[in-house]
Amino acid sequence: MADSRIYIRGKAVNCALGNDVQTVTDSMKAGRIQVADVPLSLIDVGYSRPYFRLPRNDSEHLHNSRVYYYNVLFNTIEEAIADAGLKPHEIRELPVFFGSTSNDIPIYEDAYQTSRHVLSQTASGYGNIANEIAGHFDLKAGCYTFTTACTSSANGIIFAAGMIAQGFIKRALVVGYDLFSNLGFYGFEALKLISPTPCKPFDKNREGIIMGEGCGAIILDSKSKASNDFYYLGGANICDTYSVTTHNPEGGLIAAAIHEALASAGMGPGQIDVVKAHGTGSYQNDLTEGKGMNQAFENQVPPLTCLKPFIGHTVGACGVIEMILFTEAVKSGFVPPTPGFKDVDDEINIEPLTQPLSIQTGTFLLNYFGFGGNCVSLVVSNKPDPMADRL
Repeated sequence: MADSRIYIRGKAVNCALGNDVQTVTDSMKAGRIQVADVPLSLIDVGYSRPYFRLPRNDSEHLHNSRVYYYNVLFNTIEEAIADAGLKPHEIRELPVFFGSTSNDIPIYEDAYQTSRHVLSQTASGYGNIANEIAGHFDLKAGCYTFTTACTSSANGIIFAAGMIAQGFIKRALVVGYDLFSNLGFYGFEALKLISPTPCKPFDKNREGIIMGEGCGAIILDSKSKASNDFYYLGGANICDTYSVTTHNPEGGLIAAAIHEALASAGMGPGQIDVVKAHGTGSYQNDLTEGKGMNQAFENQVPPLTCLKPFIGHTVGACGVIEMILFTEAVKSGFVPPTPGFKDVDDEINIEPLTQPLSIQTGTFLLNYFGFGGNCVSLVVSNKPDPMADRL
């Protein structure tokens, strides 16, 4: 992978900050955060939890009908394809790499709540959505679905880039998409992982995650569209089998994923300008990621930021969505700080940015670490000529 360039040629996003790239970037720059309170009405506990919703009309609330679900998905993909400037034959040849934690569970839940009949929908599972995308856009190539918890669409990026680099495909559509689902929302609340206060990753007073919904789509291509397009240099995927829910708290396999990603990119730790951490804000995840990064960078972690305080934890969609948010912020001349961070946790010894960092080009590490132990790290750059910097 070290000698290949795979560009992010097109992109589109719909998240709590807005439904177009420029609005989202401007919101991060201004430090605007839009978070809603969602009552736990299904279990009648009399309290609510914060949640990062997509921009919706008040009448839509958290209604996830099949029509709404696919409108968000298809509109986002259509914008990414338009942004890439693909020709009709290039569109038809696009393979689909779809990453999600919930897949079409939100549609299934809505259908059940509407009809109160468990058989109101006959199928819910892997492959449905990627096939719907292919059918809607008349795509004739392969469809691939990734459901590896929080690393789902990040894994989609790795596999799509690998297939381009090896010459199996010319370009790829990679999508990350998760809508609100009761299964996810109430499940995380049952685990006592949802913070009642603003998310503050790596802060010693952090109280947990805040979930969010969103859709992101990118076109990966061996050809660039603009001179400042970001390109993928390498990545790694490692599974930590320490437990069925989390990683080894010592962070060894997180460090291994970072090292492997850097080796895949032909880079050394000292050549990374900024890290985009996974940074969920939960006690265990931040502790483990912090220890892993300190090992990988020998206690000299580069400037670091976390994006989930802006948009929530979009679970399987965060790979693509946070890739778009981070790279577009850099193209606009800044790395956003981490909202909410105040006090260093001595057990972790990680201090995210609290002020914007001025930067327009560089080489960056993006981390994603999933529930269940999957570890993904990606290396991207927009330097005009990184080859001279390689080891």
